[in-house]
Amino acid sequence: MEEKKNAQGNSPQKMSYEDLARTANELSIQNKKMVEYIQQLQAALAEQDFNRISFFLSMLFKVMDHAEYYSDDFIKWAIEKIESSLKEFDAELNAEPQQNEAK
Repeated sequence: MEEKKNAQGNSPQKMSYEDLARTANELSIQNKKMVEYIQQLQAALAEQDFNRISFFLSMLFKVMDHAEYYSDDFIKWAIEKIESSLKEFDAELNAEPQQNEAK
């Protein structure tokens, strides 16, 4: 067993400057690809969230079009959801330019 340790060496071989530069370049390329992939995933998630919220709001507005079919409590809840959703959306829209400027 000691022979294996000695044969393999306890410390890794030192890399040449060229090997280090090549490895750093490969890691840099991998990092750029991963950042692009993460951005694509974030965009897809944002689009999915937008679609869900859009559907939810459209259903709430349809409820309001036919409020006579629903209980007063449900209509009150629907109104509160519409108002809060639109306020949150407005807050996000107003926050985006500030976030983009920070980048």
